[in-house]
Amino acid sequence: MKRAVPFLMLAALAASAFAQPAPDKTMVVVNGDKITGANYVKRMEVLPGVGMLINGRFLEGTPGYLTLQQMINETLMIQLAKDKGVAPTEAQITQEIQDRLKDNPEFAKIFEQMGLTQADLRYDILVQMSEFNLTTMGINIADAQVTRYYEDQKKDFTLPKRYRLRVIAVSSADAKKAVDSDIAAGKAFAEIAKERSEDITTKYDGGLMGDIAEGALNANLKPLVIAMKPGQSTAWLKGSAGPEVKVFLESVQESRVLPLDDKLKRQIRRKLMMERGSVRNNVPQWMEEKRKAAKMEFQGTPFDEQLKRVFGPKQ
Repeated sequence: MKRAVPFLMLAALAASAFAQPAPDKTMVVVNGDKITGANYVKRMEVLPGVGMLINGRFLEGTPGYLTLQQMINETLMIQLAKDKGVAPTEAQITQEIQDRLKDNPEFAKIFEQMGLTQADLRYDILVQMSEFNLTTMGINIADAQVTRYYEDQKKDFTLPKRYRLRVIAVSSADAKKAVDSDIAAGKAFAEIAKERSEDITTKYDGGLMGDIAEGALNANLKPLVIAMKPGQSTAWLKGSAGPEVKVFLESVQESRVLPLDDKLKRQIRRKLMMERGSVRNNVPQWMEEKRKAAKMEFQGTPFDEQLKRVFGPKQ
């Protein structure tokens, strides 16, 4: 089973993270008209125009069907890991969560903001580690192999020189004068962007374009940016269409090689394990065999017929 989207499981969990509302519960009132719990749940199950990415292809399906299909596959994956003797232990799941929190302290907040619980988080890790353990069965990567890969592929761990840029876009002469006046008065460029920029994709973040690698700079903009010092901005630039823009250089980050710290060691080890394991262990085939042997007891959901075409007995 391939997890088509990194947080696909989160989408499925999100639907069940909260207690199902009572059919007569009012979810929201729109100009006096109530949307009830019954309509909300039904609509969420059969909402059209949604789907999932599988091997780069978008496959449309109702959320109810896709969620049940995903949960069946997850259950089979967990069972397969047990069958093969590589089921993640509670200690391994705890360690994985701790490692992810070290790498990204905001990791757990993603779940909290979606209303998900620690139990939901541990389940998601259980599914991911079951697939990882199956794929990497019998594969061991020594520290020396990690170090050698890092040294051989150091260019892949080198961050290019980057320029943190902000932008203000306006479409009238009066607006340009107002921006120039604010800059002359010493007002922070980010604050001016929030107040006056017409580029809605950046203005609410102070006009931030991001940290852009030198090689990724627009051909016309590149010589201007390279010639500037932090704290300087370009003259007004006119494109082929649309508003005029002024670009501000906030900072320059020189090229640097990422250190081989614990985080990077884990990433390299996992990469090497997955590459070698995917050749040795045919998890998709094992999953197909598991599906064929599974005893499915369909319980009369609106999605039974669709599920039978995927998981039911083959004629």
